[in-house]
Amino acid sequence: MKLSRREKQADDAEVEAVVDDETAEAAARKGRPTPKRRDSQGKRGPVSAPKTRKEAVARQKQLAKEHRSAAKPRTVAEQRAALKRGDLSALPRRDQGNTRKLARDYVDSKRMLSNYLLWLFPVMIAGLALPVLQLIVLVVFLALLVEWYIVGKRIRAMALERYGEAQGGNLTIGFYAGSRAYLPRKWRLPGPQVERGDPI
Repeated sequence: MKLSRREKQADDAEVEAVVDDETAEAAARKGRPTPKRRDSQGKRGPVSAPKTRKEAVARQKQLAKEHRSAAKPRTVAEQRAALKRGDLSALPRRDQGNTRKLARDYVDSKRMLSNYLLWLFPVMIAGLALPVLQLIVLVVFLALLVEWYIVGKRIRAMALERYGEAQGGNLTIGFYAGSRAYLPRKWRLPGPQVERGDPI
């Protein structure tokens, strides 16, 4: 049976009325109509790329300042205590990474010629005045360089075997290890995590 034009319009009006009633009922259930996105998110300011390098640097500084103010800064004593514990979040950039951690553990678990470097400083200073001692100082420095190279090579090989990569070459890693080794254990930062003689 075919509906006339008037009947069709009446049916459409009834459907619209039902939909409006359902919408009003849903709005009444939650207490308010759904806000539009532009109203709920607020007005966004214009975002434009910096036109000059100076503007880019200024924006970067501002973002860094906001980031620093958001994070609670540590006091000097807290930073030192965190370094003594070996807290990863407190490590300076030069001490970060698996290779550097391995180098620290290697140095803390072994005896090296570099451990006695502080005792040799008076001899080195005297060697500047006495020509006889200059040769001894030169031999000591060459021995230290050889030791640092060998230690760096060992640590690098261990890092490659364990982690598949190593940060730096043999002398770079060896110099890092040597610069830690000449300090007494209680002065070392980050603090030693292994005892002397422990396997690493």
